[in-house]
Formats: sequence, structure tokens, C-alpha cells
Amino acid sequence: MERRRSPRYPVNLRVYFPGQKLWGYTKDISLDGCFIVVNKTVNEGFLADILLELPIIGVIFLKGYVQHTGSKGEGVGLQFVQVRFAQEQSAYYSLYVDYINLLPEHEKIRAKYLEAVQKGVLKLQSFPAETS
Repeated sequence: MERRRSPRYPVNLRVYFPGQKLWGYTKDISLDGCFIVVNKTVNEGFLADILLELPIIGVIFLKGYVQHTGSKGEGVGLQFVQVRFAQEQSAYYSLYVDYINLLPEHEKIRAKYLEAVQKGVLKLQSFPAETS
């Protein structure tokens, strides 16, 4: 049964946990939180500070509560926490909300692209695998 209050979007954004010096990236995001892929265990119940890079906008600071770890240990589900009376935190979260509110338009553009691919008008493009 789905318990989420807001839609999730498959968005890949860079994330950094400054307290753990841990890098990751989002697998999906919503108004309420995100799933972050990391290569290190982060305990459930942990209150984490994160830096999240929003395209064009820049890096913002958010706080989140680790709700769960991925079924295969590949990441963490983070629920965002607005710290009451913390004006800076509220301002960062407000920027995040503005970003999320634009994503339905991006989804429409993606659907248009995929429809053109399906009709054979365009070819689906992707980057080649990176080599070290």
C-alpha cells in the first residue's frame, strides 16, 4: 500500500552528507523527501544534514530523517524536516519546493520526447559508458 503524500519524480541529483563526508545521488525526489543512493550504511532514525545540488539553482542545505534503508542496502529513504523557527532552513526548503513544483512540466517534455522516439521520429540518445 502506497503511503506517500506527494508524487515522486525519477531525478538524479548530487547529494553530500557533510557530517559523514559521504557522497551520493538521488534516485527519486518528492516534496516530502527523497531516496539517496550511497555506498555506505546510514542508520535508520538518523537526523542528517545534506547538501543537494539543484540544476541551474545551485547547492542547497536540507535536513532529513532517515526513514528506511533500501531493501538491498543500496541507499536511504530520507524524509525532509523543516526546523521550526530556523529561517535559513525554511528558505532552502522553499527553494526546493519551487523546484519540485516545476517537475510536472519536465515530465510532460519527457513524455513528448519518448512519444517521438516511439513513433520513430527521434532516436533515444544516451551517453557511452565512462572509461577510467
